[in-house]
Amino acid sequence: MEVDGPLAAEVVLPTLKSTISKQPYYYFTIELTTTSTLAIDPAQYFGYIQLVLRQWLGDVGAGMSVDVLDMRGRAADIRVPFDKYKQVWQAMTLIPFKLPDGARARLQVLRGSAFAMGLAAGSRQAFL
Repeated sequence: MEVDGPLAAEVVLPTLKSTISKQPYYYFTIELTTTSTLAIDPAQYFGYIQLVLRQWLGDVGAGMSVDVLDMRGRAADIRVPFDKYKQVWQAMTLIPFKLPDGARARLQVLRGSAFAMGLAAGSRQAFL
Protein backbone atom coordinates (compact mmCIF):
# COMPACT_ATOMS: atom_id res chain seq x y z
CA MET A 1 0.00 0.00 0.00
CA GLU A 2 1.41 3.35 -1.05
CA VAL A 3 0.80 6.66 0.62
CA ASP A 4 0.51 9.63 -1.66
CA GLY A 5 -0.12 13.22 -0.91
CA PRO A 6 0.83 15.53 1.92
CA LEU A 7 1.23 12.71 4.47
CA ALA A 8 4.04 11.05 2.54
CA ALA A 9 7.35 12.18 4.01
CA GLU A 10 10.71 11.84 2.40
CA VAL A 11 13.39 10.33 4.56
CA VAL A 12 16.38 12.64 4.71
CA LEU A 13 19.52 11.05 6.06
CA PRO A 14 22.03 13.31 7.79
CA THR A 15 25.35 13.73 6.08
CA LEU A 16 28.66 13.80 7.86
CA LYS A 17 31.14 16.42 6.77
CA SER A 18 34.67 16.54 8.00
CA THR A 19 37.06 19.37 7.39
CA ILE A 20 40.74 19.50 8.04
CA SER A 21 42.11 22.96 8.45
CA LYS A 22 45.45 23.71 6.89
CA GLN A 23 48.17 24.02 9.46
CA PRO A 24 50.76 26.80 9.12
CA TYR A 25 53.63 24.70 10.53
CA TYR A 26 54.91 21.15 10.68
CA TYR A 27 56.87 19.91 13.66
CA PHE A 28 59.78 17.46 13.77
CA THR A 29 61.81 15.78 16.47
CA ILE A 30 65.26 15.25 15.00
CA GLU A 31 68.46 13.82 16.40
CA LEU A 32 72.09 14.42 15.50
CA THR A 33 73.75 11.02 15.08
CA THR A 34 77.55 10.88 15.15
CA THR A 35 80.47 9.15 16.85
CA SER A 36 81.93 12.49 17.95
CA THR A 37 81.82 13.56 21.58
CA LEU A 38 81.84 17.30 20.86
CA ALA A 39 79.36 19.39 22.84
CA ILE A 40 76.91 21.15 20.54
CA ASP A 41 75.08 24.34 21.44
CA PRO A 42 71.76 25.47 19.88
CA ALA A 43 73.48 27.91 17.47
CA GLN A 44 75.70 25.13 16.08
CA TYR A 45 72.70 22.81 15.83
CA PHE A 46 70.83 25.43 13.84
CA GLY A 47 73.90 25.85 11.63
CA TYR A 48 73.92 22.11 10.87
CA ILE A 49 70.24 22.27 9.93
CA GLN A 50 70.99 25.19 7.59
CA LEU A 51 73.96 23.30 6.11
CA VAL A 52 71.80 20.27 5.32
CA LEU A 53 69.06 22.42 3.78
CA ARG A 54 71.62 24.35 1.69
CA GLN A 55 73.15 21.12 0.36
CA TRP A 56 69.76 19.65 -0.56
CA LEU A 57 67.75 22.72 -1.64
CA GLY A 58 70.38 25.34 -2.42
CA ASP A 59 70.46 28.89 -1.08
CA VAL A 60 66.68 29.24 -1.34
CA GLY A 61 66.22 26.20 0.90
CA ALA A 62 68.75 27.53 3.39
CA GLY A 63 66.67 30.69 3.67
CA MET A 64 63.62 28.71 4.75
CA SER A 65 62.12 29.60 8.11
CA VAL A 66 63.22 26.93 10.60
CA ASP A 67 62.73 27.38 14.33
CA VAL A 68 64.51 25.27 16.95
CA LEU A 69 61.87 25.08 19.68
CA ASP A 70 63.58 22.81 22.20
CA MET A 71 66.90 21.00 22.45
CA ARG A 72 67.63 18.01 24.68
CA GLY A 73 71.19 16.81 24.27
CA ARG A 74 71.48 15.81 20.61
CA ALA A 75 67.72 15.77 19.98
CA ALA A 76 65.73 18.87 19.06
CA ASP A 77 62.18 19.86 18.22
CA ILE A 78 61.96 22.09 15.16
CA ARG A 79 59.16 23.90 13.35
CA VAL A 80 59.05 24.44 9.57
CA PRO A 81 56.43 25.84 7.18
CA PHE A 82 53.81 23.18 6.46
CA ASP A 83 54.15 23.44 2.68
CA LYS A 84 57.93 22.75 2.92
CA TYR A 85 57.97 19.84 5.37
CA LYS A 86 58.51 17.15 2.73
CA GLN A 87 61.66 18.82 1.43
CA VAL A 88 62.96 19.28 4.99
CA TRP A 89 62.24 15.64 5.79
CA GLN A 90 64.12 14.53 2.66
CA ALA A 91 67.10 16.72 3.48
CA MET A 92 67.29 15.49 7.07
CA THR A 93 67.12 11.88 5.91
CA LEU A 94 69.56 11.96 3.00
CA ILE A 95 72.36 14.48 3.61
CA PRO A 96 75.41 13.58 5.76
CA PHE A 97 77.95 16.21 6.79
CA LYS A 98 81.19 16.56 8.77
CA LEU A 99 81.64 18.11 12.20
CA PRO A 100 84.57 20.44 12.96
CA ASP A 101 86.58 17.53 14.41
CA GLY A 102 86.20 15.59 11.14
CA ALA A 103 83.62 13.08 12.39
CA ARG A 104 80.77 12.21 10.04
CA ALA A 105 77.29 13.14 11.22
CA ARG A 106 73.72 13.28 9.99
CA LEU A 107 70.34 14.43 11.21
CA GLN A 108 67.73 11.74 11.74
CA VAL A 109 63.98 12.38 11.89
CA LEU A 110 62.55 10.64 14.94
CA ARG A 111 59.00 11.96 14.75
CA GLY A 112 56.94 14.34 12.66
CA SER A 113 53.51 15.85 13.23
CA ALA A 114 51.28 18.62 11.97
CA PHE A 115 50.62 19.51 15.61
CA ALA A 116 53.18 20.37 18.29
CA MET A 117 51.40 18.07 20.74
CA GLY A 118 52.07 15.18 18.35
CA LEU A 119 55.75 15.31 19.34
CA ALA A 120 54.96 14.57 22.98
CA ALA A 121 54.62 10.81 22.48
CA GLY A 122 54.36 8.33 19.65
CA SER A 123 51.62 5.79 19.15
CA ARG A 124 53.99 3.04 20.26
CA GLN A 125 54.72 4.54 23.64
CA ALA A 126 52.55 3.82 26.65
CA PHE A 127 51.64 6.55 29.08
CA LEU A 128 52.53 5.42 32.58
